[in-house]
Amino acid sequence: MTRVHDRPEATHAAAVAVPARPRSRRTDGAGTVALAFLALMLAYACCSFLNDPRGTLGTDTGGKLATLAEMDRTHSVDPDIGYWAEDHDPEGRLHPLWYTSHVGGRWVNVTTLPMVLAASPLYDVGGPRAVLLLPMLGAAFSALAARALSRRIAGGDGWWAFWVVGLASPIAVYALDFWEHAPGVAFILWGVVFMYDLMDGRAGWRGALAAGALFGAAATMRTEALVYAAIAVGVAGVVLIHRTVARREHTWVRNFQCGLAWLSGIGGVLVANELLERAVLGNAIRAGRAAGTASMAGDATSLRMQEAMTTALGVNRYDMHTSWLVGGLAVALVAYAAWQFAAPGRAGLRAGAIALGAACVVYFACIAGGLDFIPGLLSASPLAAAGIAVGWSVRRWRVVGAVALLAVPVVWAFQFSGGAGPQWGGRYVLVTSTLLVVGAAMVMPSMPKAGRLALVALAVLVTASGIAWLSQRSHTVADAMTAMRSDDGTVLVSREQHVLREGGAFYDADERWLTATTARDLELASEIAADVNAPAMRVVSFYGRPIPNTIGAWQRSDRRRVEFVPGLFVNVVTYTRAAAGR
Repeated sequence: MTRVHDRPEATHAAAVAVPARPRSRRTDGAGTVALAFLALMLAYACCSFLNDPRGTLGTDTGGKLATLAEMDRTHSVDPDIGYWAEDHDPEGRLHPLWYTSHVGGRWVNVTTLPMVLAASPLYDVGGPRAVLLLPMLGAAFSALAARALSRRIAGGDGWWAFWVVGLASPIAVYALDFWEHAPGVAFILWGVVFMYDLMDGRAGWRGALAAGALFGAAATMRTEALVYAAIAVGVAGVVLIHRTVARREHTWVRNFQCGLAWLSGIGGVLVANELLERAVLGNAIRAGRAAGTASMAGDATSLRMQEAMTTALGVNRYDMHTSWLVGGLAVALVAYAAWQFAAPGRAGLRAGAIALGAACVVYFACIAGGLDFIPGLLSASPLAAAGIAVGWSVRRWRVVGAVALLAVPVVWAFQFSGGAGPQWGGRYVLVTSTLLVVGAAMVMPSMPKAGRLALVALAVLVTASGIAWLSQRSHTVADAMTAMRSDDGTVLVSREQHVLREGGAFYDADERWLTATTARDLELASEIAADVNAPAMRVVSFYGRPIPNTIGAWQRSDRRRVEFVPGLFVNVVTYTRAAAGR
């Protein structure tokens, strides 16, 4: 591996003197790479058995699992999840799964059609556990992309980047939940690899076409992929124009060909996805989501600034401002430790060890109080914090670092508001944290062995806490849904938007579920329950919300307290019709 400091007198500010095209000391065969890939997949598979596959990391996953269950039941690829009360509520105001759209006679709760279609045969074979193969593959290919970038930028075998991205970063958490994040990151990272080859002169218009297609594939899953695509092509354009004008390494014709090929790649995939959506759903859902996201830019500026701080530094253990301070302290200590470890010789080993020890104390204080989401992209990934400090010393990594950081404020400006806290590692900016981890991984071989192992150990600890949190959360959600359901025809009504969508793995189109968030909706739900002659109505609301004694013709008869997610309780109140109680 090329060492970061190639001169004894190098300083912290020194840039790495990396050859134009660094060579690896050895080239690992396909067999070695395949074994590493399989080992990573096996590690994910083992971790997945810690979870209940019916409990998820977020409500979007519940909606997809409900869709897959209905596709399996009907033996089709039709994502219609149905609505048992459609005759009573044709507008779908009370559809049990929040965010369900009525499209062409279908009830659709799909945010990404290709992911669901790819998972359908897996679900048919092994249910919700089998579909985890897709996010696991996404995470493993993300690790391979990290290795490819490391080899191109700094030479060596790139295995540090592979293993720390695969097992010591937020990617490992998203490998265990049926969400699009891990596959989306994999597509974007490989797009960055091809863009790097383009800037480095390794690839021509075919590489540009591949990069565009990969960014397009990512955009069919994650809207923020469009931001990373725009930033990456902008950075590449600046580099290529500079080399054309100043160094005359490229021709304008070649640049035009590459630009056209890139646009053809991303445009072709996006058009194909829209045609697929219209063929299956009768409408284009991704384009609608992208337009909706763009329309929200600039709304509630103060809220967006707060959410930006939360998804940068938050630890979700204290009140909002204290969370930022604690997360910022942990990140600063890790960054300083990495900076000292990367100093020439062992000059900064002691100072780095003290700083890293203090960071460990901060993290232990957060984790010891109970597991929870760590929403900050830097606080959930200590190696990303290290990458901020030392990645820039690798001159050839700077264009990648520019893509990683320039995209962040744009993503923050356009991301959906309201969900900053309940996420792991800033899920909208996972690409940024992963590229920063790659930056740290390239510098690690030059660090003292004790220093780099301590950094990795801390990153593994934080990632393990996320995996443990997902396990705890999944079992709690599954147990809560089991406790709330009934097979006797009772109508289950949620007063909260996402409770039933969170438990989408338990959804059945014939089960009598409703979501009624307003008082008027609750009255309508009680009327529907009476019309279908339900034996009871069971109402779920967050603990602390007022509980009415009567709802229409229904009278309260029983109340239970159920833990829905760790630390969050709901009231489950049963109502029977007053006439039946006389």
